[in-house]
Amino acid sequence: MKHSSRNPSILVMAGEASGDYHLAALISQLKKVLPELKVSGIGGDRLESVGTRLFHHYKDINTIGFSGGLSKLRKVVNAYNTMKKELTSGKYDLFIPVDFPDVNIRLCKFARKAGVRVCYYISPQVWAWRKRRIFKIRDRVDTMMTIFPFEEKLYRDVGVEAYFVGHTMIKDMAMQSDRRRVREDLGLDMDSWIVTLAPGSRSSEIERTLPLMLESARQHLIKNPQTKYVIPVAGPHLTDLIRHIVSENDLDPLLFHGEASSLMVASDSGLICSGTATLQAALAGLPHVVIYMMDNFSWFLATRIVKPLLMDPDIHVAIANVLSIKMEQSGIKGPISAIIDSGHQIKCDECGRPLFVPEILQDHATVDCLSGWLNEFRSDKNLCDAMKLGFQQLKDYLIQPDGSKSAVEVVLRMLPN
Repeated sequence: MKHSSRNPSILVMAGEASGDYHLAALISQLKKVLPELKVSGIGGDRLESVGTRLFHHYKDINTIGFSGGLSKLRKVVNAYNTMKKELTSGKYDLFIPVDFPDVNIRLCKFARKAGVRVCYYISPQVWAWRKRRIFKIRDRVDTMMTIFPFEEKLYRDVGVEAYFVGHTMIKDMAMQSDRRRVREDLGLDMDSWIVTLAPGSRSSEIERTLPLMLESARQHLIKNPQTKYVIPVAGPHLTDLIRHIVSENDLDPLLFHGEASSLMVASDSGLICSGTATLQAALAGLPHVVIYMMDNFSWFLATRIVKPLLMDPDIHVAIANVLSIKMEQSGIKGPISAIIDSGHQIKCDECGRPLFVPEILQDHATVDCLSGWLNEFRSDKNLCDAMKLGFQQLKDYLIQPDGSKSAVEVVLRMLPN
């Protein structure tokens, strides 16, 4: 039974830090139009800060890899059952799931049965792997809001009402374009060479990538003693873990909470764990490499079984590379061309195709490799200039000029009058 009330009520599901970020920005804007809007669900600190009533925090249920998932299975099941109960309670006018497809696509089925409209925010990567999921989405979702331009047509071609709504980070970056002022605001030295080390937002990612980043940074520091290192901490729950790992390494980076985009704007180069941070780095105009590491069992399954059977053979872990390839395929001379035109070659370790941003995967992620890239960014201004040109092209590509297609307007049209 559909809920009918003067004050609309929304149920949300953001299972990781990136979803919490995007959805909190949307809810904040919605509440400016509908101050009495009620929002409940699963998310993180950002959603809670804009007035969302949380049933569970995403940190209790998100994971990466197969082995990591087993330790959180009970919490995942409890959260899933909570959401099923809420969806069938008759209390909500709209369900907004964000990405996190393995859970959210299933929850959409219960929403459809309960008569709750579904406005899915941030498309699962159906263009990259398990492409047939798009038909489940078509049967369970009323509207899809995408943050990448090419995804809108993908959904409309199979009969899903879809809108490219622009990317939340574009607005955030527009407010931080003055690099010198950002450094001043963060208390960073104006003349130092600053490197961002972004180890991820999951404990398992941080445990794998941060020691490698710190050792690579230490080696880079031997040749470049004036370098400063900064680490964005994705959430307060990760602080102790990061401090513990840092304490075991002979380096003294500065830790910042909730300042990832600002740090990237302020920095000269970076080592970035795969995920949303790769797009943050691109939109900040930061020359960087992307690091992707899993536990050995998960890597074996992913490369030997999952990728051959379920994934696009041309898939890549850096979002900047995915977007750059899509631009080239649609006839836009974009970032990959900018790198080639500058006389440089950045190739994929796995397939050998030209890329825009270096991707350092699993066994290729060594101290010598990463410190070598840090040295390259420091010494090759031509390469950095070509990357910055490509980053600006990506930023232009992700802007939605039509205000009627903004995420706020799409959601408002789906709520009862």
